[in-house]
Amino acid sequence: MHVYCSVSCCPYEGKCGNGFEESPKVFLGLNVRTRQLGVVAAEDIGAGEVLGQYLKEIEHRPEKPAYPACAAINAEGRGGLMRFLNHSCKPAAEFKEVSNHRRMTVVVATTQKIKHDDEVTMAYGDDLWFVCRCMQDGCRHRSIQDEQDP
Repeated sequence: MHVYCSVSCCPYEGKCGNGFEESPKVFLGLNVRTRQLGVVAAEDIGAGEVLGQYLKEIEHRPEKPAYPACAAINAEGRGGLMRFLNHSCKPAAEFKEVSNHRRMTVVVATTQKIKHDDEVTMAYGDDLWFVCRCMQDGCRHRSIQDEQDP
């Protein structure tokens, strides 16, 4: 787990370099292929860079008792720019849990270099609520790409 600063625990009000502000290296853009909103690189981005905090609403999921936790992150109705990250089976970013010893949050960090104007993507996992159409070589969901969305 990584450590972060917040306004309440940092003498620099969270602006010491360990605080979270959305990166100016990304913006909300339109995916030309899918016509959906997504997060796009405004400039080249290196691997391991934090792009922003994944702000969300925690939703209790008692109907999924087999899962390790009966909760889910629901960013559909509210949240920051990172809620617009689209799915890909070859993602360029991942979620990271970070803590300041009092609170925990989730940030989005790049896993590889991302070129200017490329879309920043995440892997949503195996329990998708839609049909994956990422069209990537090695797509984990290739067998269902011809199906209709639920």
